[in-house]
Amino acid sequence: MTSTSRLRVGLIGAGGRWGPWAHVPALQGLPETELYAVCTAHADTAQAAADKYGVKHAYGDVKALAKDPQVEAALVAVRVPAHYALTKDALDAGKHVYCEWPLGANTKEADAYTRWARHGLLLAMVGGAFSQQANLL
Repeated sequence: MTSTSRLRVGLIGAGGRWGPWAHVPALQGLPETELYAVCTAHADTAQAAADKYGVKHAYGDVKALAKDPQVEAALVAVRVPAHYALTKDALDAGKHVYCEWPLGANTKEADAYTRWARHGLLLAMVGGAFSQQANLL
């Protein structure tokens, strides 16, 4: 990303509660970010979310989103049990990640998340809408 371009973000969980309610407005309202792609568990719901938010790229599989070279960062806004696998897929693909709190189901998962990010020299953050803060790992 250059200093004049916007960070292209793929939202994982575009059909859930937190993604649409908290993250879509933020991503669309910040001049530094672009809601570039959306992802849900199914292609049809992903396309519906893309249509709703005016996004051109819809994915029904996180691995497909992760393979898109134009997606620079992934925002994980799904239920906690899926945080571990989804963040791993995104980090393994070289994407920066913002994950809703908590990072995982336990400390072991959170520690693994941190190691993956550091190993790939990627930015990884965890935060929550209620805390109104994010922590860089």
